[in-house]
Amino acid sequence: MLRAAVVERDKEKRAFIVAAVEALHMDIQVSDFSNKYDFEEHLDEDATSYDILLLNTTIMKEGDGIEVAADIRSRNSKIMIAFVTESTRYYPEAFAVFATGYLLYPFEVGNLHNCITFFYEKTQKERRSSVMIKERGGNYRRIFTRYIKYIESSNREVYIHLEDGSEVATYAKLNELEESLPHNGQFLRCHQSYLVNMYFVEEYGKGCFNVDNLEIPISRKYQQIAKEAYYEYMFEKM
Repeated sequence: MLRAAVVERDKEKRAFIVAAVEALHMDIQVSDFSNKYDFEEHLDEDATSYDILLLNTTIMKEGDGIEVAADIRSRNSKIMIAFVTESTRYYPEAFAVFATGYLLYPFEVGNLHNCITFFYEKTQKERRSSVMIKERGGNYRRIFTRYIKYIESSNREVYIHLEDGSEVATYAKLNELEESLPHNGQFLRCHQSYLVNMYFVEEYGKGCFNVDNLEIPISRKYQQIAKEAYYEYMFEKM
């Protein structure tokens, strides 16, 4: 189930957005808030309480919706953010938080549906994809690629680092694992010893990707490829 949050001070508009999401008939649970303080009270530290955030660019004061979205994005690179607002004033700022949509009142419900459907279907595909690996102890294990943060090769072993903080060790070669992963731009070879899941990349920096406060190195050979892949993957979500 996906969890959606609607943050809009106007009662009628808030009800309209909630109804539009519910009309999708998808597996989405919707919570609505009239101000940013109530919304923030329901957020955990890493802002993963919700998968989808629909909010106005101005919630309580001019532009504070952009500030809220920027804060959420800095803590959660995976959440879908879409603005539902009355003005084009903050359209450029929407790009900075990799918003999936920027809808103006009065908007066509179908446009909101398109934003959520795109995110929903992409997420479902990422959840279904999996690889079968032989663990170091000899047991076979299926791992859903959605939960792989990055893969590291070290001392003739390969370590698959998962979202929950655990790791799986295997004697498989990194090249072999790379071939078995989805070829949809989600996984990127950024170093001779590293494969990274772009879904978990929080920031692209000089010579590294930031994944959960860890620096995944990008070798000189992959610098340009990594830069292009990062922006292509992020803007695909907009």
